[in-house]
Amino acid sequence: MSREFIYRLFFQKPIYIRLLLLTIACTLLIFAYYLFYGLNKHIDNDPLKIVEVEEITLKNIQQTARLIGTIHPKHATVLIAKGNGMLDLLVATGQYVTKGSLIAKIDNPDLEKNHQLSETAENIAKTQYDRLSSILKTGYVSTKEVEEKKQAWIEASKNLSNTKIELDTMRFYAPFNGIIGAYKKREGTQVNVGDPIVTLYDPASLAVDFDIPCTTIKAIREGQEVRVLGKHYPLTHVQKMIDEETHMCPADVDIHCEDCVIGASVDVELVIREKKNVMVIPSQATFLRNGKRFVYIVNNHKIELASIHTGLRDKAYIEVTSGLKPGQILVVKGQERLYPGMTVGIYKPTPTIRRL
Repeated sequence: MSREFIYRLFFQKPIYIRLLLLTIACTLLIFAYYLFYGLNKHIDNDPLKIVEVEEITLKNIQQTARLIGTIHPKHATVLIAKGNGMLDLLVATGQYVTKGSLIAKIDNPDLEKNHQLSETAENIAKTQYDRLSSILKTGYVSTKEVEEKKQAWIEASKNLSNTKIELDTMRFYAPFNGIIGAYKKREGTQVNVGDPIVTLYDPASLAVDFDIPCTTIKAIREGQEVRVLGKHYPLTHVQKMIDEETHMCPADVDIHCEDCVIGASVDVELVIREKKNVMVIPSQATFLRNGKRFVYIVNNHKIELASIHTGLRDKAYIEVTSGLKPGQILVVKGQERLYPGMTVGIYKPTPTIRRL
């Protein structure tokens, strides 16, 4: 067939033109049907939004205040020079000493010479008294002579005691068990009366000093829980009187720490209030809307909006006083683009132990 014949057959006869238009229209309808039907099917098969949930239960919650404290030894002293002379160090810095140990001394030749002379004089006086006492019964000496020698011996003993006391003031003894701190003077240097020589502290007896804001002092009492360096301690002392310089109330807590640095700053977490067996939820589960606090609840995979009232709160949790019940399923993550009545999938992670 020639091209001219085909053209005349299909395009010059009205019936064929109608058939061609009908075919094109059917094709377009079929295309549109599959296009929209397939799109709706794709939308209907989209996966559900997954939210992380947890069951509401009764727990304990604490309201705490985070403060800054300083570590101090409970037993610490600075040994002061009570005489003049040259310093002689006998124990190195950082060494542990027991009570009564000789730490250092001040060399003073004049005092040492006086002590030696007093010691010699006391020995001579005692020897003379003993010799006369032994021959008193023979009648060669009188009782008066023996008494005079006795008084001379007593005076020599007093003088020896005084020189010994003066010599002891030039020596530094540990008043308690502890660690030798840094010496204020170098060995061999000249020291004078009143100069600080060395610090001694007991590392086994430490305390943390901190200040409490006056706004919370009414709720604070001795024995209240304090957390320092991850450990729990009872509050040792609190002064319920505002300090004129800091305008806060000083407090302290005894701690046990083997590797703490004296004078270092540490975080102090003071428990102000505590409630037990109350509804507690993560703070991240709540949100504000028009000035009110809300949460999302899942009921049969459907989202419900719940208005709540809250009480105590800590770093990550908050107490719910009304609006919820134990056993309800709370949305804790994935609240974005949720709305009441929405169908969701839920993910409930393995519960972890919450430590207070």
